[in-house]
Amino acid sequence: MKVYCAGPLFNDKEKEEMAEIAAALQGRGFDVFLPQRDGLELSKCIDALADSGVDRQSACDCLSKAIFALDVYQVVEECDAIVVNLNGRVPDEGAVAEAALAWYAGKTMVAYKADVRTAFNGYDNPLVMGLFGFRACSSISQIADELQEIAQKGFQELLTVERKAEIESLLSFGKRIWHVLCESDNESEIVHVLMDQAGFPRK
Repeated sequence: MKVYCAGPLFNDKEKEEMAEIAAALQGRGFDVFLPQRDGLELSKCIDALADSGVDRQSACDCLSKAIFALDVYQVVEECDAIVVNLNGRVPDEGAVAEAALAWYAGKTMVAYKADVRTAFNGYDNPLVMGLFGFRACSSISQIADELQEIAQKGFQELLTVERKAEIESLLSFGKRIWHVLCESDNESEIVHVLMDQAGFPRK
């Protein structure tokens, strides 16, 4: 079972935390793709391309496309699951892009967040947390426990059944909200839609 570890990698502390997550998963027997260790290193590759006679701008463009292609391949095809480290004032934008790819591809997904900072007065961005069913592990050992439990049941490609049903439900819910917004600016109409979706009884 192979797990993609996504998260911020822009300073030593962030790299240490990502390495700790990867080590915890490997300790439980998971194969892990860790971009800082297993991906393309920007500076080395640019220098190597320059040594081959490629100008710096072309080298950067070429490498950017290669990094994107490698990540898409690992997330969508090579890995069975993704763990996304959401720590930071805001989540790392690259990790969020990888999470969105994994969600749409139907992969098993686990969020990790031990950081108390949030985007909206105690709430994280719903467009990010929705990818994880609005749940996140608060410790690295909890990540490994959750993936171990999933592995014992057997990893599966969810897109064909469960994720497809989830996407259809979200599309239907979003469509209902959009129609109300187009037809009326009355908040009570939107509240009715929200209550119906959540199964709250109307007064």
